[in-house]
Amino acid sequence: MNGIFLIGVDITKVSINEDKGYISFILETDEDDISHLSSSKISLAKNEAKIKIGDVKLDEIHPDLIGLATILMCHQFIGKRLVLPVEVSPKFLEGANSVLSKYKITSKSNEDISANKPPVRSRPGLAYSGGADSCAALAVMPGNTVPIFMHRPMSKDSIYDSEAPLRSCEELKEVGYDVKVIECDLEYLRKPIGFPSDLANAVPAVLLSQSLGLDSIAFGTVLESAYGIGHEKYIDYGNGSHWRFYGKLFSSAGIDLCLPVAGVSEVGTSIIGNLSPFGEFSQSCIRGKWNKPCLKCWKCFRKELLAISLDSNKKVDLKKIMENSEVQIRLSAYPISHENVIIYSIQNIDINSFPVLKIVRNRIDMSTKLDFLRKWYSPSLTFIPEKWRTNIRNKILKYLEIMDKEDEEILLNWNMYPFLESESTKKSHSKLTSFWQDL
Repeated sequence: MNGIFLIGVDITKVSINEDKGYISFILETDEDDISHLSSSKISLAKNEAKIKIGDVKLDEIHPDLIGLATILMCHQFIGKRLVLPVEVSPKFLEGANSVLSKYKITSKSNEDISANKPPVRSRPGLAYSGGADSCAALAVMPGNTVPIFMHRPMSKDSIYDSEAPLRSCEELKEVGYDVKVIECDLEYLRKPIGFPSDLANAVPAVLLSQSLGLDSIAFGTVLESAYGIGHEKYIDYGNGSHWRFYGKLFSSAGIDLCLPVAGVSEVGTSIIGNLSPFGEFSQSCIRGKWNKPCLKCWKCFRKELLAISLDSNKKVDLKKIMENSEVQIRLSAYPISHENVIIYSIQNIDINSFPVLKIVRNRIDMSTKLDFLRKWYSPSLTFIPEKWRTNIRNKILKYLEIMDKEDEEILLNWNMYPFLESESTKKSHSKLTSFWQDL
């Protein structure tokens, strides 16, 4: 069934095998149960994913890690039940089923399998992307952190280009990091191409965590994503479903989740990038070549706009970037994705040097107080494993100040609804969307 676009089917069972350094996960579907995927915007495009793990053998990977990788890989496609490819420990089965709501794992655990535990002399891993946020995370993490890049095989039909992140990995190796580049095609499981679950890019790190001696896996999740800043309303991330679900899943497999920059905004990660040597290793654009971002995509617009606000001497043709349909579509969203970053950037740019931004300025709330985006929200320390908290905290403070009570109040009371619901904002938004015809 490889390569077939499966519509309206649910995964019920996953099997696994190894061959010539690759581990394959085969997703078996139940075509009688169509209630789940038939109503989803995400569809199953093929039923096999391969991960190249080299010299590590399948029987050297703890079953709980295989169980976790399986869930991360096919969570989006499971209907009511899931049979894992291996027997797992009672701890993992109980922990996973305690947070799985739309389906349950119906395979059994094995009392003879002890729960996975990291070694005493363990180290942290990072699901590394090569982007600005990921590099900022690495900059504040311990020096023995293992960056693990999930390398998607290139496709002739894709606009994705892996040159920049691969060069970034090479640069990190040159300065002494134990970087791992792991070929993995799980993004082709779904249509459209992408991660089948939020943290699926950690699958290679999960499978290799035992052989690498990892106690945790970190992600470059920033303030905007964790707490909803820049979106409609503040999110109490620590009490939300995302942390509860993924935190429990990972800990049940003996690995801690680590979010070192969850209290740092995109503004903060850019500041870290400018001040640390890791900034020169980063490139958030996934379409351009090394040191040559495409300057056509939404990430390029947002990152270049922010870069100008932090360095008034930076020369960028914003008008040319804004002529691209993807940028226009994203700026026409309501609210704009990471609207706080757009506001902060335009607040700190000489608008007369970039008159094309005036129409965007008229749409956003320029009165919003956003100086707190340059600082660190220290309560986010709770999303860092206790073992590494002091180390990471001290490194963050080399780059950023801590938010004071006033800053935290602005963050905790973030609410865009009154502004978005006002008639004047809606009129400004209408003018912005019609502006593209004249650009």
